[in-house]
Amino acid sequence: MDNKPGYEELEKKIALLEAQLSQFNIQAVWDTYALSSIPTLIRNVTTGCIVHYNSAMEKLTGYTHEEMPDIRSWLDNLYPAPEDWKAAEDMVKKVIRGDIKIREYEFKMSQKGGRNIYAEFSVYNIYYNGRPTELQVVKGMDVTARKHAEEALKKANEALNLLNQELDQRVRNRTRDLEESKNRLKLALEGANEGMWVIDVVEGDMRFTEYSAAMPGYALDELGCSEEKWDRLMHPDDLVHVQQALRDHIEGKTSCYEAEYRVKTKSGQWKWILGHGRVTRRDQNGIALQIIGTHVDIDRRKNAELELRKSEKMFRSLVEHDPFGLAVMNKDGAVHYINPKFTEIFCYDLKDIRDLTSWFEHAYPDHAHRQKAIDSWKENAARAEENNEETASVIFYVRCKNGEEKIISFRTVYLAEGNYLVTYEDITERIRANEILKKREKELEIKSENLEEVNTALRVLLKRRNEDKSEMEEKVMFNIRDLVVPYLDKLERTRSADLQKSYIGILRSNLDDVISPFARRLSARFMNFTPREIQVANLIKEDKGNKEIAELLYVSESSVEFHRHNIRKKLGLLNKKVNLQTYLQSLE
Repeated sequence: MDNKPGYEELEKKIALLEAQLSQFNIQAVWDTYALSSIPTLIRNVTTGCIVHYNSAMEKLTGYTHEEMPDIRSWLDNLYPAPEDWKAAEDMVKKVIRGDIKIREYEFKMSQKGGRNIYAEFSVYNIYYNGRPTELQVVKGMDVTARKHAEEALKKANEALNLLNQELDQRVRNRTRDLEESKNRLKLALEGANEGMWVIDVVEGDMRFTEYSAAMPGYALDELGCSEEKWDRLMHPDDLVHVQQALRDHIEGKTSCYEAEYRVKTKSGQWKWILGHGRVTRRDQNGIALQIIGTHVDIDRRKNAELELRKSEKMFRSLVEHDPFGLAVMNKDGAVHYINPKFTEIFCYDLKDIRDLTSWFEHAYPDHAHRQKAIDSWKENAARAEENNEETASVIFYVRCKNGEEKIISFRTVYLAEGNYLVTYEDITERIRANEILKKREKELEIKSENLEEVNTALRVLLKRRNEDKSEMEEKVMFNIRDLVVPYLDKLERTRSADLQKSYIGILRSNLDDVISPFARRLSARFMNFTPREIQVANLIKEDKGNKEIAELLYVSESSVEFHRHNIRKKLGLLNKKVNLQTYLQSLE
């Protein structure tokens, strides 16, 4: 575009051509344009013929001079569309009549082959002796690239305008958002009980909001505007790492400053604070100028964390010493944790079974048994997640790493977020003990049947003994009635001392016969009993007290107590809490 001749230059050339035309002929004029790189033709407006047509114009249109002999062929070839042809024809007529002048007028036309291009034409009348001739010089130029560039530039400008409008709107929106953010920040800080602070790094000043000052129990004017005041409130053990965290952020080593530390309150207590901030301004060399941040009271949370750590430590201790094997895994089958009891039961550690696939392959070498275990696991996992509770126990035989086969009871618990806790209880010994117990129970059942037969025989013997006892009682009653009562009657009726003595002797003898079974058993078992001790033992057996026994035997109560002591001693009952009467009655 910089090499395009201007109007004045073209006018000069035309004037030169006119001068040449006056001296020479039209051929001489054409010789000036024939070799020009500018597409040029000369046409006769009267006849409509194209007189000359250079190679540059042929290159521009794609048509030879033979194919473009006149204006009509020019219109037909370059403007095939009827509406374009009509518009071009009207333009040519106006130019020929001199109604308009064409200077760098842009046309859209079709080259030979159908390619559409944009061309820029200028038309000049040829004058001779100051009067126009019937000849016109037409110059053209392919401006397709320039046209496309202009269109692209136009679109870019339009897009840029839209972008500028969008940016303007964004700026307005951003300004509004910043104002809203400022208000929200203020409300958020007030609602979240957070304090704000600003540090001027150059001056070393630190300013606080009222809530920051109130956290350790101070008024705002008590803290002043110096970093040193706040630093003096920090716990000595925390000050170093807080200063290092702030220094790292100022130097650009971290994206923000964050530190948890303790400050001493006005009452002398220690309170946990979370400090969080960011450099908001730096100079052209990247040196930090200002830091803005917040203070958050995390005392309650920090103390809760410390308690939680204690609880976690306690929980881990419980898990590590749990009598059951424990494993934690996710839905994808990745095993995250196994406790020591798991390894003790199966001899596998975490590197052996990082996922369920490896666990099933190790623990269930038999394919059919393994598939049954996999199906059971899926069913239990789905049930645990659905009901959010521990599933019923499932029992499987499991192959341990050392080749031992154990009987294991499984339970599945859904934790959260796709994680499961599975408990493993080794019930091998219990199952085997139950099997032995069942075998013993069978044996006892057989023995019970035998004992039932023995009991039947014993019941027959017991019945016979009861019958013998009844018979003995009848004999005792008969003996007393026949051997004792008659003599008592006679003793009551007689007055003779000799007869009384005789009756008493007979009565004593008969009574000895009646009580002889107990006496014999007592004397046979305890040969070292004296006759008096046997008498006392008989009366004790009959529930007689010491005073009553003393009157019947005509002795003192102390003598009865003495005999009672000897009886307990000879029976081996001293220092034992055994009732003497009950013991003697048991000897019958």
